[in-house]
Amino acid sequence: MRARTCTARRAAWLAFVSCLALAGAARAQGGADTTDEAEGAEAGDAPATTVIDTAAFEARLAQSEQLVRQNQPLVTVGGYLDIGYFVPQGNGAGYIEDYGHLLFPQYQGKFGWVFLGDILAPAVNSRGEVADLGDAPGVDRYDSINSRGAPGFIINELNVRLRSALTPTALLTASVNFTPRTGSNFSLGDVFDLDIAQIEWLPTESQRTSLFVGKVDSVIGIEYRERKADKRFGITPSLIARYTTGTALGLKFRTKFGTNDWLVLAGALTNGSFTWEMFHFYDEIDSNRGKTASGRIAIRPFRGLELGFSGSWGPQDRATDTAHPMWFWGPDLIWDLGRVQLQGQWLKGGAAGEASEGVYGLQLHGGGYLELDAMVTPSFGFEMRGEYRDAFVWLDTERAYLTKVWRAVGGVRFVVTPRVVLKAEYLHNGEYGGIPQIPDDVYTTSLVAEF
Repeated sequence: MRARTCTARRAAWLAFVSCLALAGAARAQGGADTTDEAEGAEAGDAPATTVIDTAAFEARLAQSEQLVRQNQPLVTVGGYLDIGYFVPQGNGAGYIEDYGHLLFPQYQGKFGWVFLGDILAPAVNSRGEVADLGDAPGVDRYDSINSRGAPGFIINELNVRLRSALTPTALLTASVNFTPRTGSNFSLGDVFDLDIAQIEWLPTESQRTSLFVGKVDSVIGIEYRERKADKRFGITPSLIARYTTGTALGLKFRTKFGTNDWLVLAGALTNGSFTWEMFHFYDEIDSNRGKTASGRIAIRPFRGLELGFSGSWGPQDRATDTAHPMWFWGPDLIWDLGRVQLQGQWLKGGAAGEASEGVYGLQLHGGGYLELDAMVTPSFGFEMRGEYRDAFVWLDTERAYLTKVWRAVGGVRFVVTPRVVLKAEYLHNGEYGGIPQIPDDVYTTSLVAEF
């Protein structure tokens, strides 16, 4: 279509220029006849002719079109649609209340409400949304799925990505997620969120160093690389993904050194941490004057193996002062063996909270996962993941969440076409350390179609 349009435009220009040339020749000939008819006859000259240099015209037209194209940004649009079906156990919630502090009497008089379990354990999709947030007293939460324990179909996410080359060394990237959900009280439940909005600049000739500004991906650990449904081998994120796979607003760099990029350094200075926006700890527009510094160092001793260590430190998210820090640190690894990949991460962290401002505190005593992904054939693969999270989260003397949970995950992956993948996963959530078993297992599926 574009070729036909260009050809038609050129033909029209040629016709227009030809008419102008012929008209000019006619005017020149007519002028000569009326001025001195005998003079032309005496000279014996042949009638004047006009020659149009079509090759030169084509070259000038092509040059003009190229200049126009270079001044117009080329935008690439992509993304995916993630459709799922899930079956939760129990009421879909991952925690229970310790009524009367019967199970943990040591918290009697310290906290009004004590909840046991993991509120984000019964995840149903790659976004980390849970089947149900339960009916915890004293809070008014946006329960995005709110299944009440019922199975159902769901549009997990429609993701749209935009990319545009601003210059040969600068790239603009944006990613928007659309999530249709149930509305109520004359309000639509559908929402959207902008998870990436950045400009990347590659200042060196080797282009092994990138500088980012905007809302950027995490530099903590490795799981952020597959946080989206089209990148993740399985479906659900790990129990510690809430601390490491969010996006934050600020500055970031990444650089690589040596043969096969054996050394990788990354760092960021952002308004807040790289926790999930829907979790207790997150600041997109900063609430205080301080900034959060994050970084990761990784080595690749031989092809396929990457060993890393990362951490972050900054003022408590959602606090208005810089008196108390929030911090995380831990090691990670990726071992890529072709059709088999082993990856894992361990994390520890903490935050003091701000009682006067209603800001949650955190003691992440430890959490981690180890995952094995394998493609048996080019079309069929499976995953196995083991993980745990030991944490204590509290809000002043009002409420506390005691988590000692482990999880076993098994799943399969079927590649229908290079752009369509069908996945299924079963999550078995268990408790330890005196916490009673909570019926919050989840069976979930995901059909991801890229465009």
